[in-house]
Amino acid sequence: MDYSLLIMIVYIFIFLFGVALIRAGLGQSPPKHVRTMIVNSTSHPFAGFIVGFLITALLQSSSAVMVLAVSLVAAGIIPFRQTIGVMLGSNVGTTLTLEILVFSGETLGLVSIGAGVIFLLTRMKPLFLPGTILCGVGCMFLAMDGMSSWGQELTGQGWTEWLLENDDLSAGTAVLGGTIIATIIQSSTATIAIGLQMYANDFIQLENAIAIMMGANIGTCLTAVLAALGAKRGAMQTAMANVFLNIGGVLLFLPILGIFSDMIMTLTIDPAVQVAHASVIFNLVCSLLVLPFVNPFATFIERLTGGAAR
Repeated sequence: MDYSLLIMIVYIFIFLFGVALIRAGLGQSPPKHVRTMIVNSTSHPFAGFIVGFLITALLQSSSAVMVLAVSLVAAGIIPFRQTIGVMLGSNVGTTLTLEILVFSGETLGLVSIGAGVIFLLTRMKPLFLPGTILCGVGCMFLAMDGMSSWGQELTGQGWTEWLLENDDLSAGTAVLGGTIIATIIQSSTATIAIGLQMYANDFIQLENAIAIMMGANIGTCLTAVLAALGAKRGAMQTAMANVFLNIGGVLLFLPILGIFSDMIMTLTIDPAVQVAHASVIFNLVCSLLVLPFVNPFATFIERLTGGAAR
């Protein structure tokens, strides 16, 4: 029996479990602090961008930040327009995880988990937060290292020859695949990590790995859309703005994907770092292009969804 797929699924769950531990640890802080920060700091699009970036970098989940933004709009705490800067910063903040993980390994993962367990065993309340976060980070490091080993083992299996020799995988198909996977597991970072390991082990080209990354950004929009169902119009406008931003970014980069991948290759020869850098540049360019036009974009979304929310 071939257990390769099962092993990969286990590594993905370990990765997601690590992300969940980080969120659980950060969740011990009073949520009012986070909400107050967003309300008071999103009146200007650039300020919202910074807030979205910082909170996403901490929570390791752009989906969680978008759900929070949708909830704030649904509750009438902030208007729809103030969430656009937040979502732009969130798209960039989520790339920080991948940049950190590509430089990690098994040793760092074990050290992080070991330190986290020691903190938790002390049963001291001030150490619970860092202990939980360290355990989560360690799980993500180990999962990434495990996925790398899994990819190397697959190259020796006969059924992989077709995939290795298949050059017909289009960028559009790769985007769709990334979208579907991210929609199912609701983690763009984990989805990108799968594409990264496939590329690092010569299963796919860099263009397709980048296309998977772009599709992953679209796939994680589902959470915000679901959170907006049944809420006020402004909440759905926030969710739809997130969808349009990510789809627009993909449409912008798809025609120049070959040029973009060639440019990324000139930055580094490390496959993992190439994909990480591509994710940062893609999200940063898309966000900065829209940032000066937040108000016209908001007006477009409002007209598309039946007018401004009241």
